Amino acid sequence: MHVSNLLLPLLTLSVTTPAAVSALHINPHHKKALSTSSNGQLQAKRDVPSTGHKIKAKRLVKKKKRATCQVKFNATSIATEATTSATSTDSTVLPTLTNNENWANGTATATATSTSAWDDSTSSASASTSASASSTSSASNSQSTSSWYKVDEWSGDSFFDNVNFWEWNDPTHGTVDYLNAGDAWNSGLISINSNKRAVMAVDTTQVVSGGRKSIRVHGNRIFTGGLIIMDAVHMPTGCGTWPAWWSNGPNWPLGGEIDIFEGVNDFSQNQVSLHTGDGCTMPSDMNNGQVGQLTTGSYDSYNCASYATSNQGCGVRDEVTQNAYGEPFNAIGGGVYATRWSKAGITVWFFPRTNIPSDITNDSPEPSGWGTPMAHFPSDNCSPYQFFYDHFNIFDTTLCGDWAGADGVWNYAGYAGQSESCAAQTGYSTCADYVLNQGSAFAEAYWEVSYVKYFNSTTEV
Repeated sequence: MHVSNLLLPLLTLSVTTPAAVSALHINPHHKKALSTSSNGQLQAKRDVPSTGHKIKAKRLVKKKKRATCQVKFNATSIATEATTSATSTDSTVLPTLTNNENWANGTATATATSTSAWDDSTSSASASTSASASSTSSASNSQSTSSWYKVDEWSGDSFFDNVNFWEWNDPTHGTVDYLNAGDAWNSGLISINSNKRAVMAVDTTQVVSGGRKSIRVHGNRIFTGGLIIMDAVHMPTGCGTWPAWWSNGPNWPLGGEIDIFEGVNDFSQNQVSLHTGDGCTMPSDMNNGQVGQLTTGSYDSYNCASYATSNQGCGVRDEVTQNAYGEPFNAIGGGVYATRWSKAGITVWFFPRTNIPSDITNDSPEPSGWGTPMAHFPSDNCSPYQFFYDHFNIFDTTLCGDWAGADGVWNYAGYAGQSESCAAQTGYSTCADYVLNQGSAFAEAYWEVSYVKYFNSTTEV
């Protein structure tokens, strides 16, 4: 979830990277040690948006790269190998990955001898759970009329069984206190409501010190390629908020990052961004294939490499679609975001509540019939399996921090659909003071998520 300037912990780890996630047994360890590492794993480069950008008619919505818990690899089976040194940003040493049929496989397609990419770091990935998933997916496959078949679903009472909780300091300097699972349940900041939707909220105690309690969760499923669909009824909104739904790979930025659903404060326009190692660029005619447009800024908007763009990467902001973000999104009961990560590239669609394709609701998604996407990053000059691999999904709500709380953002309006600055709206000169003293203002700062579903294809991935 980040801003273009959010840096993830840089793991200096040399690994043998798999050609397909299904051939690799990975245990992501979200350990506290990551936040206290002596080698600077959680250091972040942060470039606060400069006031010089304010005068641009179409300015980059600068984001601060958010650090994430990195994945430690435990490979027990590797089908096709490509060795890489994760300490280098040279694109020539990045792994060349080709996906295969058993992508992140927890389905009936897995053979008795194959190693699935289910995460076994929690008891929820038990043999009985895997068997259940296989049965469910197999039934779904038999009914599906598309080339995509469901391999996993987070929903209902078991939604939080699929995630780990980030409980350490916010790498983007947010005025926030992330809770562990126990404290999150006990405080009521997470719940499954009467509609069987997962709720992730922010504490509304009027006055707090240090940081306001909030939630950040990392998905247990590790995937390379596929179709990921998320249905949300409500997203966090309001001055001081910085919510995002995104995915991240290991050894940032070498494993890549895909920001799907993100913005800050009172934005009403979504921004989709990519962050990669050196070598990933977009074609000059990219804007012709999407509703959104590449943002402009002081760096090359067609270059997705984080190190070459002060962690900006390449971002697409949708100034056309109504109700895709913020209060307008909540007003219509939200909708569905779908991300296809395939041979063709990385593509994001949004469907408002009243216009969700029937093939999505029937678990037979057919992206070819969905029309022009919100954002499409083609694979012409950016291999989707070389620059992106081994991702996990993240839901996050931080407060203030290097994007929402930056002076040039808190005191500025006129872009991403926000017509009045948060400083003017709230009467507070700083975001942090507002967050610490106005808890009642965060009653709408919550996620309400119906499901996250993962699909694979034997032909498109």
